[in-house]
Amino acid sequence: MAEEPSRGAVIAVWGPAGAPGRTTVAINVAAELAGSGASVALIDADTYSGTIAPALGLLDEAPGFAAACRLAGTGGLSIGELERVGQRYRSRGGDFWVLTGIGRPSRWPELSPDRVVATLGECRRWVEYTVVDTGFSLENDEEISSDLFAPRRNGATVAAIREADTVLAVGAADPVGLSRFLRARVDLVETAAAERIVDVMNKIRASAIGLNPAGQVARTVARFGGISSPLLVPHDQAGLDAALLGGRALVDAAPRSPVRAAIAELVSERIAPHPRERRSRLGGLLVPQG
Repeated sequence: MAEEPSRGAVIAVWGPAGAPGRTTVAINVAAELAGSGASVALIDADTYSGTIAPALGLLDEAPGFAAACRLAGTGGLSIGELERVGQRYRSRGGDFWVLTGIGRPSRWPELSPDRVVATLGECRRWVEYTVVDTGFSLENDEEISSDLFAPRRNGATVAAIREADTVLAVGAADPVGLSRFLRARVDLVETAAAERIVDVMNKIRASAIGLNPAGQVARTVARFGGISSPLLVPHDQAGLDAALLGGRALVDAAPRSPVRAAIAELVSERIAPHPRERRSRLGGLLVPQG
């Protein structure tokens, strides 16, 4: 009896409005996974403000994710087509694929929920890890429309989160960011099972929180959100600026950054804690990697 093909994992990166650092986390999670030897695809599925392409210095005249979704809608999406519309980010740690986001927000109807689900399904066959940078809004207000078949702007985000094996919930660790995160996380728990959510508190710094900022943030989310053991990411403006200036991941622009160290810990302990078998591109065979 033939063995079933290996099925890759999908990791959705979500956070509320206010730039908590979703894209930064998504890019560097993908880079750390690729550095571990895994095959990785990074997808920009934000229907409001896709930013992965400029953050990595990639061209985005022809958005790769939108192209993949259109092909999925016609039944023409394949691994070969994903590699045709995707771009490679070259890294000292390990290269990974990137499907860039829509350049104009008005193109959001191209990312319909059914197309997103179909594309992620093909990505599971393509790579071991698919990291999806989603939008911020989980609202379903469009459901009051009398047209039940009308496109939903937030549908791509909701579909990606529902399809994901792991959801990284990113919040900014300052008074405003924490308030936004805790309120919006209620909607996230209604969309994804709580056991699939990993909370990431980003931009931790004493200048915005006070003394012992990590401890204060951990106590706050535990008290008001019932969140235990969040991943705490310190703020490193110099390292993040170097990455932004160079259009690079932290592993390439600021490898000693404490932000990179925290995200590497997230990957090694909560996303990929055990060595995985690598899939050979020859016949789909599973090849143990030591």
